[in-house]
Amino acid sequence: MFRLIYSRRRSRYALSHEKFLCNVFLQACWSATTLPVNRNERELWTCVALALAADPAVACSSTSQLPAPAPTAHSHAQPTSTLTSGNGGGTGLIALACESGGKAEICTSKLDGSARRQLTYGSGPDLSPAWSPDGKRLVFRAAGADVFEASDIWIMHADGSGQANLTKDKQSNWGATWSPDGKHILFNSARDGARPHLYIMNPDGSGLRRLCPHSTLWEEYPDWSPDGTKIAFMSNVGTSSWVIYVMNADCTGLKQVTQGPGEDGGPRWSPDSKKIAFTSNRTGHAEVYMMNADGSQLIQLTSSPKDTSFNSPDWSPDGTKLLYLHSLPHSGEIWIMNAEGSAQTKLMDAYGFGDGPVWQP
Repeated sequence: MFRLIYSRRRSRYALSHEKFLCNVFLQACWSATTLPVNRNERELWTCVALALAADPAVACSSTSQLPAPAPTAHSHAQPTSTLTSGNGGGTGLIALACESGGKAEICTSKLDGSARRQLTYGSGPDLSPAWSPDGKRLVFRAAGADVFEASDIWIMHADGSGQANLTKDKQSNWGATWSPDGKHILFNSARDGARPHLYIMNPDGSGLRRLCPHSTLWEEYPDWSPDGTKIAFMSNVGTSSWVIYVMNADCTGLKQVTQGPGEDGGPRWSPDSKKIAFTSNRTGHAEVYMMNADGSQLIQLTSSPKDTSFNSPDWSPDGTKLLYLHSLPHSGEIWIMNAEGSAQTKLMDAYGFGDGPVWQP
C-alpha cells in the first residue's frame, strides 16, 4: 500500500495525503504519527524527493510518538534461510516495485527471488502493481521524470507487453485495483477537486465515472472484496487520524472499521472476503495487522525491530499466507508468513520503499 508523486498544484488535503505517504509507506518516516494539513510544502517535497533518491534516513524530520498500547503482537521472527511455506495455492509468481537506474520499476519474480524480470522502463517511477483476477494483466501507477508531475494508471500484459495509459489525466491517479470479475478497474483520483475520490472504468479506459458521486469522504487505496459485494478504502475526513472504511459495492452501508490511534491504510481482503489485512503505525511505526471485515478481532501480526517497519501485506491465493514488505533504513526485504502471523520468513531483498509485493492469482 504506497504511493508516490502527486500534482504540483497542492491543496491542504493534498498535503495531508502526501504527509500520510511519508508517515506510513516510506520507511523514512515510520516514526511520524501526526498529519497536520498545513505543514510547510518545502518539507513535504523534501521528504518525497529524498525517499525517491533512496536516502530515507534523512527524509522526514518531523516526528511525534504515540503512546504504545499493551503488547498484542506476535514476537518478531528472525528470517530463515530457505522458503518452507510453499506457493500459497498460486503460481509462485509475484509483482513488485524493483530498483533500476535509481528509480522504481515494475518487476515480476518467483517467491525465492529467482526469475526476476523487469517489465517497465518508464521515465519516472512505476509503482503499485495489481494483478487482474485471471493473472494475465497488471495495472500500475506511472509518473513522469519530474517527481512533481501527475501520475496515471497504466495497464500491461503479465510479460510487460501492450502497455497503455488508461487515465491520461492532468491530475494524479493512483490506488488501482480490479473488480473480482475482471470487468472494471477501481482507483482514486484528484481530478475533481481538492480531495481524492473513487473512480471506476473498463480495462480499456472507457466508461470512466465516479463510483460514489454523492460522497464527501476522502477516498483512496480501495480494495474490492473477492465476493464482489464490498469495497474497503482509507479516509481521514472528520477524524484526527487515517482510518479504514468498508461499504457495499453500490456505495451503501458505509462503516468505519478502524479507530486508530495513528494511521491505518492499505486494506487487503482475504480470498474468502471475511478478513482484512492492513498497515498501521499505531504503535509508533508501521506493522501488519489483521481484522474481521467488520473491524472486530483486531490482531497485530508483526513486531519490527527499531528503525524498521513491516507493511503492505498481500494475501496468497489460498488465503493461508501473507506477503509483506520489511522496510529498513536504506533498503528493503520481502517477507512471507502464515496468515495468523507464524513462520515469518525472509524471501528476498527488495526496494526499500514503494508498495509491497502482490501475488499472482
